[in-house]
Amino acid sequence: MINIGLVGEDPNDTTSIKNLLSKKYSKKVNFFPLANRIKGHQLDNPKIKKSLPIEFEDKECKFIIYIRDLDGFKSEKDKYSKKFKWFSELDACVNDEGVLLLNIWELEGLILGDIDNFNKLYNTSAKFAGDCTMVKEPKEFLKKITAKSKKKFKESHCPDIFSHLDFDKIKKNCTSFKEFVAEFEQKIA
Repeated sequence: MINIGLVGEDPNDTTSIKNLLSKKYSKKVNFFPLANRIKGHQLDNPKIKKSLPIEFEDKECKFIIYIRDLDGFKSEKDKYSKKFKWFSELDACVNDEGVLLLNIWELEGLILGDIDNFNKLYNTSAKFAGDCTMVKEPKEFLKKITAKSKKKFKESHCPDIFSHLDFDKIKKNCTSFKEFVAEFEQKIA
């Protein structure tokens, strides 16, 4: 088994991605959330460069998946460059083998890649076609479509939702996730 670390903006994010990736890779990979006490923009704090290598070594990780939200479109070069620079600098403190999972707007955009399973969980009938990376503010979209449902979408539901999503549908319907999976599979081959 390969040990892989997960670093994200929130424990909900790392757990969500762990749940989704485990559906496909659980026989080959153990995923370990790292830097759990650091949230959101605290990931930009230089202190993480000291603590992350220690956790990385303790868990005997081969590399880290870094999960960040771009909060914009990939065409917004300044935002993209800033997140990629953060990833490169932080990964250099570990072993320079990491993979960046950059969610174009928010992690919740991936849910739109498998809207059918979301509909089952929330008893809704939302439709979505196209590349889910092109949806601005997907979190608000999910809140809107559940506004009249008994069960309302909340960010804290993501780990459970992601454990129900179809990995292959998300890969097919989300360009950024498909690119991430290709790079990830090369690393674990």
